[in-house]
Amino acid sequence: MYLSTGLSLILAFIGLKLMLHYGHLQDEDIPEIATSTSLLVIAVVLVVTVVASVLKARADPLARAHPGSLRDTRKRDANTHASTGPPS
Repeated sequence: MYLSTGLSLILAFIGLKLMLHYGHLQDEDIPEIATSTSLLVIAVVLVVTVVASVLKARADPLARAHPGSLRDTRKRDANTHASTGPPS
């Protein structure tokens, strides 16, 4: 559920880190983000999004992520399950 959001945050963070690194090469006054800090941020974002996704899936089993879809697909899923019956 939330993994795509977490991965987006990680990519944005890495982009920021790369821009700061480039800026630091041009001017020593621009700060750099340490590798250990980067790894910590990435790990925390992954753990939080995985835990949030698992908790959401347990609370609402019909709420699942669908590849390529950013819309709320619960109504469509409810209609699909109602017409075909529960999976065997």
